[in-house]
Amino acid sequence: MKKVLALVLAMLLVVSMFAACGQEAAPADPAEPAAPAEPAAPADPAEPAAPAEPEKAALPVKADFAAGAEWDGTSEPTKENGNWAQSYAVIAALAEQAAAYADVAPEITFTLACHDPADSAPGQFLTAWADAVTIATEGAIDFDIGYSGTHSGTMAVVDDMVSGTIDFGWTLPCYFKGYFPLTNVIQNPALGIKDATVGSNAMWELYKSSEAIQAEYDEGEVLFLWTNCTSPLAYKGDKEISAVADIVGNIRGNNGPTQMFITAAGGTVMGCPIGDVYNNISTGIFSYVVTDWHGIKSFALADPGVLNYYVDTNVGCSAYALLANNDVWAIVEDMGYAEAIKSVSGDYLINMVDIWNYWEAAGRYVALQNGGTIYAPSAEFEAELQAVYETVAEQWIAENGADAQAVYDAAKALVEQYS
Repeated sequence: MKKVLALVLAMLLVVSMFAACGQEAAPADPAEPAAPAEPAAPADPAEPAAPAEPEKAALPVKADFAAGAEWDGTSEPTKENGNWAQSYAVIAALAEQAAAYADVAPEITFTLACHDPADSAPGQFLTAWADAVTIATEGAIDFDIGYSGTHSGTMAVVDDMVSGTIDFGWTLPCYFKGYFPLTNVIQNPALGIKDATVGSNAMWELYKSSEAIQAEYDEGEVLFLWTNCTSPLAYKGDKEISAVADIVGNIRGNNGPTQMFITAAGGTVMGCPIGDVYNNISTGIFSYVVTDWHGIKSFALADPGVLNYYVDTNVGCSAYALLANNDVWAIVEDMGYAEAIKSVSGDYLINMVDIWNYWEAAGRYVALQNGGTIYAPSAEFEAELQAVYETVAEQWIAENGADAQAVYDAAKALVEQYS
């Protein structure tokens, strides 16, 4: 069997060899010549790149700067120490950035009224805001700021702004009785506002969340609402008082809860512009005044012969308002600058409100330097004051309509939040 298989394999091998020898390979077709390459089109000359726009510096904010050393309460405060140093650093940075537009001709210049001096807290604040607007509009909008009431009197700013006599105005809503009653909720001493930072944050958030307060400003565009610093019960006298019953005579105070406090405490309300207080105290027209520490400092009310005693309680913070005439704001919108101005108003301006804490410290310091006495009320006196404060809150709520309770409760909650 093995022999048969071997024979078969041998025969198959022979057959396969003959088959291979009989096959002839077919000649390969000659390759076609390659087509000549098309000449490359010459490259277009590169267009010169447009010059890059200079990158705008970001607007300064408090977080960009280190906090100042804590003020010790006895030395003279500076703008570099205390919890206000960052706000003053923002103001300085705005001035530096705005200087880059010094040679840019503005498209339009608006009037801005300020009844305080240029070197006061409101003067510094409004100057910084004007710098911020210059930066945001790249020099297109400028302001002619009328410091010390040169554009509009203290008690005329709102009417002048509404009528168009001035374009933009800064003022205290409490000066205008009946105009902004719900805004004046922030004056209530029972809210317990401890400083300008707390008051300003609470006031601005309250405005943004309260349609009832917003409705008070139909005749002007609101750019910011904030507050001043705390207001002691200050007087010209020969001794410390120790009870609410000692608060007698004529007392100067703003409209709203402040005047309610004066009446509830047993005093007689006297109203006059802040610029007249110095003379009226000096000549004995009234002895007591409720105004903030900034006013005491800015208007020299701590001078010898004027105020000399200060009960260290907060009889209330007053609201400040930055407003634009409606027709003027329509012009701003038509020019396309409304968004730019808004970007450096409102929330942005919270970065600068701490400067009122400096002015409070400076007011306290100058009062002591001039021989004044700042004293905390005794526990009994403080309890009496708090009882009057609660009475004022109840009266204010009762006199200011259906929205008053909700507005007061919201203000109270915001003060607690920011404290």
